[in-house]
Amino acid sequence: MAKKSPAKVKIKRINQVCILVNDLELVAENFWKILGIGPWSVFKWEAPMVYGRTYHGKPAWAREKIALTQVDDLQLELAQAIDGPSIYGDWVEEHGGGLHHINFLLDTAEEYKRTVESLNTEGFEILQSGRFGPPERGYGYTYIDIPPLRTIWGPVYEGEVDAETLMVPKE
Repeated sequence: MAKKSPAKVKIKRINQVCILVNDLELVAENFWKILGIGPWSVFKWEAPMVYGRTYHGKPAWAREKIALTQVDDLQLELAQAIDGPSIYGDWVEEHGGGLHHINFLLDTAEEYKRTVESLNTEGFEILQSGRFGPPERGYGYTYIDIPPLRTIWGPVYEGEVDAETLMVPKE
């Protein structure tokens, strides 16, 4: 008989793995030449594409460059910090790059909010959050540091998320 997990959060599908780099174009080219992973779509991860951003619970502005590609059902992301306070820049300064976060999709705004609240209530710090995509959709993301799992985890909801939902932690 299979055991039932006591976890309050149950991830159904990992959507994305992100690796932080210092030279996005070079690393993307290396993935293509060495492992055949690509082609890559490169984006500026900044306003107006990214908005409503918080960094350690306070409004923040930053710029990054990201590259995305699909490997079967998994999205692989490369990210490079450019300017402003962000967990990307913090990570590169402390670790010099490498695996940064894993994200997972949630089906509803309620599930998204409940997941972020649950992890935060369990003592895991919300590092950064925000919205991305067209304002009429307002996809939401939150990066949560979960030290026992050795990486940052990112719940994502690809539907309308209001600012209050993203500001879940109560200081």
